[in-house]
Amino acid sequence: MRLNSVDLEKVSKTVEEIKADPNKAVRTVQVEGHWVTDGRSSGAVEYQFVATCRTEKGTFSLEVDSPGFMGGGGNRPGPMHYCLVGMASCFLATLVGVASERGIRLNRVDVKAYCELDFRKPLGLGDNPIVRSVRFDLQIEADIDRSEIVKLVEEAKERCPAIYSLRTPIEPTLNLL
Repeated sequence: MRLNSVDLEKVSKTVEEIKADPNKAVRTVQVEGHWVTDGRSSGAVEYQFVATCRTEKGTFSLEVDSPGFMGGGGNRPGPMHYCLVGMASCFLATLVGVASERGIRLNRVDVKAYCELDFRKPLGLGDNPIVRSVRFDLQIEADIDRSEIVKLVEEAKERCPAIYSLRTPIEPTLNLL
């Protein structure tokens, strides 16, 4: 059965598998990419970075270009656009998943995501915090009371991997190969 574009049978099967073997809850997401070092001056390439993402169904490329004020051409989404897309889509996927688990049909789920950045530190001009704020403006329509929608949002906020990553310091490991 599908509800809100979520295959509840697959989710239920996954839950049962993890209950039987908690190690199955741990998954690794991997992206491979490279910086285009020779295309900018010749004009042959309109982006600075390309990443390859492998999913269950195939391989996809994501092209990234820094905004002009950071030395790019602004021809593709910048790194922070992808961060916002990832955060917003992860949050909505979590929210829709929670609603679907509860049997709540959602009529509309929209998000506008904002991230206010201070570029002084990336430009070597200071030590100010880089990310000042992240905000999601949500528009959710469902045949339930607003108080129930608020509860869905709060539960999604607690369960969302992207929100967790924002709220919990995670020191990345950088390996020079």
